[in-house]
Parts: sequence; C-alpha cells; structure tokens
Amino acid sequence: MRTQADRHPVRKILGLLALATATGCVPTSPAAGGVTGITVNAEGRMAVVAAWCQEPPDGVIIYRRVNGDLVDQADLKAPKLSGTTASLDLERIPPGWSLLKGDLNFRPGQKYVAGAYNATSHARMADVTFTNDTKEKITAGSILVQNHAEHHPDGVDALLSAAEFTARAQHYC
Repeated sequence: MRTQADRHPVRKILGLLALATATGCVPTSPAAGGVTGITVNAEGRMAVVAAWCQEPPDGVIIYRRVNGDLVDQADLKAPKLSGTTASLDLERIPPGWSLLKGDLNFRPGQKYVAGAYNATSHARMADVTFTNDTKEKITAGSILVQNHAEHHPDGVDALLSAAEFTARAQHYC
C-alpha cells in the first residue's frame, strides 16, 4: 500500500531529509580554510591568490555565472604548496599547475567565481568574483576580494595589501 508521502514527491523528500537528519547523514558545506583573491602579477597578468590557515590548497576551481547559476569553467590542480599564500597566473599556467578540466578563456562581460580548495580536508577558501575587466581595477601590490553584507549579496569589491589579505584568511578559519 502506498502512503501519502509516496504519492507526493515533496513529502517523500522531506521524509528522507528528516531521516537523514536523525541519523546524522546530512551533507555539510565545505570547511572554511582561508580566502581567495585576484591580483595582477609582476608581468601584468591577472592571477588568483589564496591565503590559508591550515592545510594548503591542492586546487583552484573557477565557475562562470549563467542566469544566476554557477557553471564549471576550469579546475586546476596545484603543485605541493607550503607556507601561507600562493598565486596562480590565469593567463599563463605556471609550471607545476595542471588544468584538470575546462579552460581559462575568459569572455568579456562574463562574471566568474574562483575559489581555492583542499580536496582531502574539504576546506574551501572564501571565493572571489571577477570579470576580464577586474584587472583594470587592481592597483600594483593589491589584492581584490569582496566584502559581503546583507544588502549586497554578491559582495562589494575591496582592495587589500598583501599583509591585509593574509590577515583576512584568519577570519575564515
């Protein structure tokens, strides 16, 4: 005999979620592990910068926004990193880094979201949003991040010094 929940898909899903919650099998969001930003490197090329507080990232994921959704753009594997910060040139993949999937062909006017991650610890450094034009907003020696507020869900761009950026990573630990 079919129950009311079996005939109504939303009730069935809610029932399964209640069961998962009761048994402790609810997926969680990634653990916070630092912050991701955008800078312009010494060669004048746009680069992703990550600062972390525990495990270093082993990759960088980049999405593009399409009608409010995030669609995979590129996934890059990092070499073994140490210290507390690292950068990845987005215009010329540096030695040791490898493109696992996608591409780094950024389209004018398109919004992108980048975040460094550690697949083993499930840590994710806070994301940064950028476009091709972001490079023009960044002054020498600064790193772009977003400050998030209730009235600006996508965040407000902020330029930080390298020291401020590294200190900010501690707020995401």
